[in-house]
Amino acid sequence: MAERAHRAKTKESSTRTGSRTRKSRKLNLGTDVQTSYFFMLNCLLHSRVNIGIESNSEVYDEDVNVYLAHLLNAHIDPRYLLRASRYVSRTDADIVASLDGNADYRLRYETYKANADFLLVAVSVFDLFEEPKHSQPHHLRTPKQAYIGRASLYYSLASSYAMKLAHGESPIADTLMKLSESIDDYVRILSYMRGQYLDFIKRYSHGELFHLDRALDEIHRDETIEQMRDEFLDTYHAWMKTRTSELKHKLQEQAKLLREVDPTFEFKPPS
Repeated sequence: MAERAHRAKTKESSTRTGSRTRKSRKLNLGTDVQTSYFFMLNCLLHSRVNIGIESNSEVYDEDVNVYLAHLLNAHIDPRYLLRASRYVSRTDADIVASLDGNADYRLRYETYKANADFLLVAVSVFDLFEEPKHSQPHHLRTPKQAYIGRASLYYSLASSYAMKLAHGESPIADTLMKLSESIDDYVRILSYMRGQYLDFIKRYSHGELFHLDRALDEIHRDETIEQMRDEFLDTYHAWMKTRTSELKHKLQEQAKLLREVDPTFEFKPPS
């Protein structure tokens, strides 16, 4: 019986240790990332079938499937995000300025590919450009299709620079050109994948965010008032014990501040 109790205690200790290990386990950028890559690829292929844009239906594009799966998977690696962020710019003018006077084909290839990747993922997966900015005049709003068009152009430019780097035919240049020419299809595929497999919820509308901000402001105001009341009562009790002029002055100041945030608050200053 003592031996059974010892084994049970050992098992329980091992279970607790295992739980702590699982809980504190960090992402393994080797095994885990490889597994998540196959997950992305599988979801991508299912999305293509479900929306009727199957692989190789128009041209051979299994290479695009591999490229997109790697691109999606790269977004769980902070090293990739940090590296790509060095090339991404907000506008065409910013990109041109960043390349001004630099004829290096490698830099131009990396810059246009990174910006194309960013726009494709931003539009289709993270839905960053879906909602119009109602605070802007209508003629200043940039439609979502404009960002898709920019992604297509950037992929085309990246493809041309990839060919120059290879001094002729280049597999990656072919892949990028396919993305450029069929960008609308790949946006549809990734957008479907976002909702069906990645479980990304639709972003809040501007109206919903406005009401959410109002609700949060009310919660913050109530918490502030409660804290100020507690501090006021602490000062009041301290003044009742000592009757010092310093506490009396502090009490009056706290009462004044409380009335500013809460007009219903009433307090008769001590004589």
